[in-house]
Amino acid sequence: MKLGFSVNAFSNYTLLDAIEKISKTGYDGVEIVLDIPHVFLPITMEKIAQIKQSLIVNNVNVTNLNSNTVLGWSKNFSGEKFEPSLSNTNEKFRKWRLEYTKQSIDLAENLNCKSISITSGIQDLKNSQLCLDLFYDSLIQISQYAEKKNILIGIEYEPGLLIDNSNKVWNLISKDFKNLGLNLDTCHAAVNEENLSDIIQKFGKKIIHTHISDCKNNIHYHLLPGEGEIDFKKLYDSLNYISYSGFLTAELYTYYQSPEDAASKAFNYLKNLIK
Repeated sequence: MKLGFSVNAFSNYTLLDAIEKISKTGYDGVEIVLDIPHVFLPITMEKIAQIKQSLIVNNVNVTNLNSNTVLGWSKNFSGEKFEPSLSNTNEKFRKWRLEYTKQSIDLAENLNCKSISITSGIQDLKNSQLCLDLFYDSLIQISQYAEKKNILIGIEYEPGLLIDNSNKVWNLISKDFKNLGLNLDTCHAAVNEENLSDIIQKFGKKIIHTHISDCKNNIHYHLLPGEGEIDFKKLYDSLNYISYSGFLTAELYTYYQSPEDAASKAFNYLKNLIK
């Protein structure tokens, strides 16, 4: 297992500065978030070239392209970050998100990144079954598109979303999808009071990427690993048992006011863990 850090903690920095600082901390990789302020698609070939050069110079890989949110769609931080989604009942909006996801896949191929992560969109209790059907149809389209480019897609569940627990992800990916799996987020599992070891054993090779953060009192607030209630030793042992070889990517956007300190503390904790 290798260690990564998500650039969403560095929202007050440029992407290139964030990559440099994450690399200097010692991480093997960076997760790039495909949203403002760093990379809202589409971007120019010049910017892609700058990112690729920065990755080479700083000797880091891209752990995952996080295509979960699209605040840039409205250019308004007070907007709903998950919408328009792949389950949106508005066909125009849903098609926009489909194209955005395909652009994410294209960029993953260009940056030699193995995976992107996606979410389902906000839960709509009045149209739950319709939204599920629309999301499934969207998954078929993006799965076929990604398969041609050898890119994996990790579905990330989260409380409040249409797909809000691991069982719902399993029910989707256990069907005929070769390149769909789980983007495991430790905090989201803890909020749901799910057993992380059971999830890991169940999904096995279908775990595509892992977000690391701690959690306390089942509150959805990403804490530094070791400052909450998650047993990360047990988590690591469970991942090791299934021969997980992907990244452990610390996702600590809650520490945007002191991202370098958070990156350093998380790195030291995780480095000791995997020893």
